[in-house]
Order: sequence, then structure tokens, then C-alpha cells
Amino acid sequence: MRPLAPKPDLVMQTHDAIRIAIMSGELEPFAPLAQEELAASLGVSRQPVSHALILLKREGLVVDRGRKGQMVAPIDAERLLALYQVRGALDGLAARLAATASTGKNCQSILNKLIKDGASCVERGEIAPLVDADVAFHQAIYDLAGNTEISAMVEGCWPHMVRSMRVVLDDSDAHSGIWADHRAIANAIIAGDANAAETMATQHASKAGEATYQRLKSL
Repeated sequence: MRPLAPKPDLVMQTHDAIRIAIMSGELEPFAPLAQEELAASLGVSRQPVSHALILLKREGLVVDRGRKGQMVAPIDAERLLALYQVRGALDGLAARLAATASTGKNCQSILNKLIKDGASCVERGEIAPLVDADVAFHQAIYDLAGNTEISAMVEGCWPHMVRSMRVVLDDSDAHSGIWADHRAIANAIIAGDANAAETMATQHASKAGEATYQRLKSL
């Protein structure tokens, strides 16, 4: 076996940088992805950019644009609806497991802090922190559930959902309702009410999926 490189692989660094730019909206849907320009912007050669784009294409974040190279994938309303349906089942399971396994002061402290952070983001009305707070809340429930396979299975959904959340959260009227749902889910988990936690988490994901679908279709 060859010795391990002392630094992270340059291809993965390039992949992560482009992935973050796509998720944040810095690289918008349909934006052309010229390898030369990306390489110059990131200060790398074309080779890691080429390999990174292959990985991002497998993730569904990059697509071909005919003979003109590649571009950022459009946000697909149908795919998002399907992803939310899958996530709803996993979120329900995670909430049930968290309510069963994580009652106590530590669980309460974690979830209450996340709810407080989310409420602060709602007050400020800033989209990027709201998205980050939303993701952090759900990932905390996956951690509290104690089943690492849940996080692993949802991981592939997040890049697509984060992109769509930035579109949906442009509607500020939805902010308080989303975090009211989060508070109810958190309270059920803290109380150890597994049935209520599962039902509310599943319904929350379903509602978010439908709202996302309708918003994207209207655009």
C-alpha cells in the first residue's frame, strides 16, 4: 500500500468547493461550468475540476448541456417531492427513536438551543442562517436517534433539499410555521412521546415536500 497523503485529496477539496457553491446558490441552476474558469477561480489545474464534476454529476448536481459542456442541474420539483417522501419516513423513524432513547436533560438542552437559534433566525429573516438552522435541527434528531444509518441515507438528499429550501424560504410567511412544527417535534421527543414525535416529524416532512413542490412549480 502506498503512504497516505498528508492533506485531503485535491479532487475532493475541489468537489466540496463547487458543491458548496451550488448549494449556496452562488452557482445558480443552469449556470455553465467551464472547467478553465473553475480551475482559475479555485487556483487548481483542470484535472481535479474534471474529476470533481464527474462526482457532482453522479450526485445529480451537475448535468450535461449538449455539446456545450456541463452546467448546474436545474432544481427538479418532481425529484424534490420524491426525496421528501423518503425523508418523511426516515424523519419519523428518527424522531421515534430519539424520543425512546434520548429523554433527559441533555436531549432537552440540545433541542431547546436549536429551537432558540431557529427562532432568532426567523426574527432576522436571513435565508442562509435559516437553512443552516433547519438542517442542524434535523441532523440533531438523527444523532439523538442513535442510528447512524439514518444520517447516511439522508446525506444524499440534503444538497438537493438545501437548494430548494433557499427558494421556498423566500416566502417569509412560512418561516414561523416551520419552526412551530420544529418546536412541537422537539417537545414530543423531550417528553418521550414516541408516537407523537414520529407522526409530527413525518407530517412535517410531507408538508414541507408539498410546499416545496408547489412553490417550484409556480416558479
